[in-house]
Amino acid sequence: MMAHILSTGDEVLLGDIIDTNSAFLCTALKELGIKVQKITAVGDELDTLASNIVDISLQTDLCFVTGGLGPTRDDLTAVACSKASGQALELNVTALASMQSYFEKRGFKFTKDNEKQAMLPLTSNMLVNHNGTAPGFYMKINQCMFFFMPGVPSEMKLMFEQEIKQVLVTEFDLNEDILIERLTVFGLPESKVGSLLNGFDMNFFGMRLGFKADFPVIEVKIILSVNFQNRYKADSDMAAAKQWVVAQLENKVVSDQGLTLAQEVGRLLTQQKKTLAIAESCTGGLISNMVTDVAGSSDYFLFSAVTYSNEAKMNVLNVQKKTILEHGAVHEKTALEMAQGARLKVGADFAISTTGIAGPGGGTDDKPVGMVCIGLAGPSFSTAKTYRFSFEDRFKNKQMFAMSALESLRRHLVSLAKAV
Repeated sequence: MMAHILSTGDEVLLGDIIDTNSAFLCTALKELGIKVQKITAVGDELDTLASNIVDISLQTDLCFVTGGLGPTRDDLTAVACSKASGQALELNVTALASMQSYFEKRGFKFTKDNEKQAMLPLTSNMLVNHNGTAPGFYMKINQCMFFFMPGVPSEMKLMFEQEIKQVLVTEFDLNEDILIERLTVFGLPESKVGSLLNGFDMNFFGMRLGFKADFPVIEVKIILSVNFQNRYKADSDMAAAKQWVVAQLENKVVSDQGLTLAQEVGRLLTQQKKTLAIAESCTGGLISNMVTDVAGSSDYFLFSAVTYSNEAKMNVLNVQKKTILEHGAVHEKTALEMAQGARLKVGADFAISTTGIAGPGGGTDDKPVGMVCIGLAGPSFSTAKTYRFSFEDRFKNKQMFAMSALESLRRHLVSLAKAV
């Protein structure tokens, strides 16, 4: 089946917001065996919106419309749908009751302006908004089934998962699934990943690879369309394909489950019942932010210190003054003592540290921009290593520094797991 996504709102066209809704829908529909053939963005102009709906209704099977269901005067999607379909708007009592219940549970006052959101085309079917006030709806116009959803991503995603997905499976008797395995790769450019995986098509007929670069990691997707009756064989084929890809990329695959590096580190720490402390200088708290973005990180993350100045390194982490005077802030000896100090500060099992030069200024011939020293300390060892990156961009250097520190810890945790 073919689908069209229609993203509405002046804020999309003006670049005030990034259209993450379309990216989510493309992925979710792909996994149902539905191919998105086009994405269109239109502003808050009634005639333009209505004419786009008419055009789409004659060209494709499904259309997913996001935005324009709110209570303000620029929320025109339902009106545009009414104009395009020739159906009058009427007060949908089910939608109204759903909205009133939502307001009541949260102690909000329901006003006449909000009632506008319950005005839906006559033959439409209401979709419950489990995470907001604006109900969605779906209806057929000409040859196309339209699904109208809120523009707020959290509301749209939940509506799709809890309401629309079941409608799609039931109404269109979907009998094909798309299996996708995701692997996270760090330490290789996209071109190198692609060249290492040459020959995949010859080894795994009917499958294809997809690549998504999200600096500094690459996501490799193994994709297979499969009929439900052949699911067992498909699972076996996918397992073999994943094993082949991991072998080709060797130790650069940080997760064969599609986890981020921080999520994989968290998984390993949880599995091994270990704790972590972090000492940062040049990364400015970026590693700690990555770690605490993972749900459940409080189970293993104990402490973070952003010791930017030499005084902070000495006073908070007990880095020796002699070390700073003899070697400077950016040195393996300093990184080592930072990691040791952070670990001892709270009694963590492991600690990682970073001290480097993110740029664009501050570099020297001996210590150029892009140089970072990463420390790693554990119960019976401590080590530090120097890395050099060549990015001109300060944030890219910080990302590489942070990811490299997490990767050093991940590799150690993997080696511990293998030793058991």
